[in-house]
Amino acid sequence: MNKSKFLLRLKRALRGCSPSEIQNRLAFYSEMIDDRVEDGLREEEAVAAIGTVAEVAAQILADIPLSRLVK
Repeated sequence: MNKSKFLLRLKRALRGCSPSEIQNRLAFYSEMIDDRVEDGLREEEAVAAIGTVAEVAAQILADIPLSRLVK
């Protein structure tokens, strides 16, 4: 999967979060992918090294306090 597809799917998976939270997380993972590409990985390899969208979204949602998700 390429970076664009990963970020789009992650955005959809985080739709219960605030727009600013989603933007921050997308920027974080975008930069993480870019850093790995700069280190020599192909874009698809960099994305695969992060994990699946489901795994990443689950970790993000687990890290956000419930009170911020419920608003």
